[in-house]
Amino acid sequence: FTSGDIDNSFQLILEKGGNTSIPVELLSTGTYDAVALALRLAVTEYIFGDQKGLLILDDCLVDLDPGRKQAAAELLKQFAEKHQVIFTTCSPDTANLLGGAIINM
Repeated sequence: FTSGDIDNSFQLILEKGGNTSIPVELLSTGTYDAVALALRLAVTEYIFGDQKGLLILDDCLVDLDPGRKQAAAELLKQFAEKHQVIFTTCSPDTANLLGGAIINM
């Protein structure tokens, strides 16, 4: 996807090259989750601006394919350089991929 927009009814529309619009309802679960994470990060950046902020996420990488999961983990690591991120997961692999302080419960 090359861009996204929110219409007047607050529906997210994604655009592929060549003016092809795709409503999020047509996305696979993993793609939808990746878009939702990107939207959360963008909204958090917008709200906090240059201030430090806190973001709590609950296992939002669970349905991503390995390539998207790796890319999302890198994006979260970059985001965590500026903001505090608390990420809960039941997957040891995801926890290790994200790094940081791991608390086992």
